[in-house]
Amino acid sequence: MSSAVGRLEDKRCVVTGAAGGIGRAIVEAYAREGARVVAMDLAEPLARATWPGDRVTALPCDLADRGMIERAMGEAVALLGGLDAFVACGALKWGTGSFLDLTDHDWDRYIGVNLTGTFLTCRAAARAMAAQGNGGRIITIGSVNSFMSEPNAAAYVAAKGGVAMLTRAMAVDLGRQGILCNMIAPGPIDVPNAKGIYEEPKLAGEVRDEVALERAGNPEDIAAAAVFLAEDGAGYMTGSTITVDGGLSAMIFGGMR
Repeated sequence: MSSAVGRLEDKRCVVTGAAGGIGRAIVEAYAREGARVVAMDLAEPLARATWPGDRVTALPCDLADRGMIERAMGEAVALLGGLDAFVACGALKWGTGSFLDLTDHDWDRYIGVNLTGTFLTCRAAARAMAAQGNGGRIITIGSVNSFMSEPNAAAYVAAKGGVAMLTRAMAVDLGRQGILCNMIAPGPIDVPNAKGIYEEPKLAGEVRDEVALERAGNPEDIAAAAVFLAEDGAGYMTGSTITVDGGLSAMIFGGMR
């Protein structure tokens, strides 16, 4: 009896932010579906991460270091022997306080990692795919904050809004090369480094009021969308956003329900 073939069998994939909750879930889902994956993140969290099986190779990369990005992306493509799918998941999380108190340093840090880091890695991925001549998939991880704001998060929101438009611009410019570019916009996700935060009474009440499904999601919800965008069935999607937020962005004044 032949074994089942995964949805991403032998696809060559790179994922940044791979040691975090969402990135790790994507790496695991890709490997489970038969892909070979280079998992990229900062050296310290990457050293603590483990993945089942032998389909994942860890490679340190700091998205604040332009030179390191170029070297790491080149090494990743060489290790895989090419590139079929790239997921830009690496990002700084959470807010930076009031806009009036937002420092130049924090602004530069969030824009530098979350937007410029996404641009640099996506450009390297696109160049590798274009050189191959057989297309590919670029998937960015944005946020509901790519099109909705919240208090005390101006730098994060601005960067994620930039990721949304960057993804559309890439889709327009790269379509003729067969490189499809789409964004996933997560809502509230219960990731390991903030485990239990959505169980705190105040935040749990807000989630119940403002999210149609009345709960936070989990990293595997985002990974499922990332698998779909990398597989053959998504071959006519580019410049699109898949919003995975439990209905958060579909509601207005959720607390009035």
